[in-house]
Amino acid sequence: MSPDYRRPDDLWSQDTEILPVVGDYDPAYQPQQGGRQISPAVRYALIGLATVLVIAVATGGFFAAREFGSSTDTSSALPTTTASAAPVTTTSAKPAPSAPPVAGASLAAVLGWINEGTPVSASDFRTATTSDGTKNNLGSAVAFASPSKKIQCMTPKSGTSFGQGGLTCMVSFDDPPARPATRPNGQWVGSWVDFPGATLGIGHLEGDPGQFSLGDGATLAYGSKLSIDDYDCRMDQTGLFCGNRSTGSAVQLSSDGAVPFGCLAKATAREYGIEYSCAPTTTTTSATKSTTTSTSKAKAAPAPGDKCDTPGEKAKSASGVKLTCDTAGDSGLRWLARG
Repeated sequence: MSPDYRRPDDLWSQDTEILPVVGDYDPAYQPQQGGRQISPAVRYALIGLATVLVIAVATGGFFAAREFGSSTDTSSALPTTTASAAPVTTTSAKPAPSAPPVAGASLAAVLGWINEGTPVSASDFRTATTSDGTKNNLGSAVAFASPSKKIQCMTPKSGTSFGQGGLTCMVSFDDPPARPATRPNGQWVGSWVDFPGATLGIGHLEGDPGQFSLGDGATLAYGSKLSIDDYDCRMDQTGLFCGNRSTGSAVQLSSDGAVPFGCLAKATAREYGIEYSCAPTTTTTSATKSTTTSTSKAKAAPAPGDKCDTPGEKAKSASGVKLTCDTAGDSGLRWLARG
């Protein structure tokens, strides 16, 4: 097509008369002579088209940015988010183990420390083994020993007259208690300990090893806690700690000796080398009567079946039979023959 060709209806080839426009009239505007003149309609059309293009470009850019923003990899932001969400203290330092109680500690402190030990099952301590390897089933009783073997303890086996019905131990004391003047005759065993709960006796007349003839119990490891009936015992390198929940008493046994806690108070040694008791101090008359009765019966050489007052107390009859003050069914405390 020839560049000089113009269609009759081509706007660009038509003479255009510019009319005054109300509101948009620009008196400074003067059309050039001989130039092409643009009608207001075309001018507004071009302005509108430009406006549409600008809006379209802006809108398209907004959606493109949004689309790319939603699909971009956000892994670069994750470390910041993860760091703020991660717990600062995932682990905490374990509290330092508390020190074993010392003389003068409260019963609550002693029992609390004992219960901090690692529990072990009593069923692992239901047998005693003799030196020749014979295993004796103790039934509901238990026997245990310290890792050093300097402490051997046992509860009485059902059906036997051994012990006082509590915890009996043999301890290798560095300085065992001496024989009391009230027990001038017989074989004195300074390592013997009876702890029935309400009393504590160290050192006793024993003609034979008693219940320990059944053998030694399994080792109770350091830090372990063994519960037997009303007793909770914890083995430690400083010794064995045992508490009796029903009487509110406790004791530490070691080669250095015995340390009482709770209601146990020093008592006059009559049967043992050293004695402690939980006898109430407020009932002076009752305590005096009990002491008098016990002393008179000891002097009178009780017979098997006679009434007695102090559980676990041992004596001999006039004929030389060994007796233990123990519960006899519904008859209360009686002197019973022991092996």
